[in-house]
Amino acid sequence: MNDFFRRAWAEIYVDRLENNLNSLKQLLGERSETQIACVVKANAYGHDDEAVSLCLEKQGVNFFAVSNIREAQSLRRFGVKGEILILGHTPARYVRELAEYDIIQAAVSEEHAYELSCAAIKEGVEVKIHLAVDTGMGRIGVCALQGAKEAADAAVRTAAFKGVLLDGLFTHYAAADSLSEEDNDYTKMQTELFFDVCRRVRAAGVYLRHTHCLNSAGGAFHYQPESTLVRFGIMLYGLKPDISLDLPCRVEPIMDLKASVSYVKRLSAGSFVSYGRTYKADKDITAATIPIGYADGYPRALSNTAHVLINGKKAPIIGRVCMDQLMADVTDIPDVHEGSVVTLIGKDGDECITADELAALSGTIGYEIVCGISRRIPRVIMRNGEIERVAEYC
Repeated sequence: MNDFFRRAWAEIYVDRLENNLNSLKQLLGERSETQIACVVKANAYGHDDEAVSLCLEKQGVNFFAVSNIREAQSLRRFGVKGEILILGHTPARYVRELAEYDIIQAAVSEEHAYELSCAAIKEGVEVKIHLAVDTGMGRIGVCALQGAKEAADAAVRTAAFKGVLLDGLFTHYAAADSLSEEDNDYTKMQTELFFDVCRRVRAAGVYLRHTHCLNSAGGAFHYQPESTLVRFGIMLYGLKPDISLDLPCRVEPIMDLKASVSYVKRLSAGSFVSYGRTYKADKDITAATIPIGYADGYPRALSNTAHVLINGKKAPIIGRVCMDQLMADVTDIPDVHEGSVVTLIGKDGDECITADELAALSGTIGYEIVCGISRRIPRVIMRNGEIERVAEYC
């Protein structure tokens, strides 16, 4: 038995990932002019970027998006051949690496594009860029909110810079994961403003290979044929952009988070459990210690709130979640012993716990739960119930 099976691990099901990708392709249907760009930043939202990106590329995906240059370089080292777009800022001193690894860089402003240009000229290389356009996210990009002309003019000036090739423009939705009338109007405004900018840039004689605005929620609920890419992220991994939404296609979580019971003991009525004495047994109970905690990414906010699954039954967490351990009441669950498998995210029998449910209990979103699973948790890559390989980071 591998040592991690005596502590905690995450199972990543690549066959589920393939099914999710196929569902997203079917969602787009005949709208094949829009290419799927798979977002694999943050270790593929905590799922293992090597396994995820290579699986997706084998399924025909040819465009990936990441957060930074180190993530992009990792994909190349894994053997990814498709196009890679860095969505975040990269300092201009890395232009040689951008060119060497054939990576598209987001220019977060006209000034950033100019810095990249100057550095590229000095290094004797050319870097492809996508210029960000701020249509209401307020994060990065040339601002279009004071008028499409100003943003278009900035893009035209950027296209004239030497050393960089303006390959596209992009924007990001602020509220596409809400279907309220007000938020729908805001998303519509962002869309119209962005493509107004794009049309003005093209009218000035600038060729744009890509113009893209669609994230997961955008692709699901606000499809625009003018968007050459749809940047699918959270839905690839089987989670919802917003837990309240009913998705127009079926996706399944691809991560199960598990651990092994390390200790079982009887506690008498009146006993306290864990830091702060926040839990006091009102009767004699059987408690199991489980070696996973907030340093592994299981939120402390779930103390005395969530439950885990053991032998197909729910076991409530008692006391505060510790850095490396947590405790559960297993009084009513037979045959719990050292080594019993605990499911923290996933299915066991007829019971199921999702990352979205844990997020709701801890006051956050499913993205944060899966992205927060720390690198000391091995990812066990699974296909059809069999282990393909194990990714251990530390």
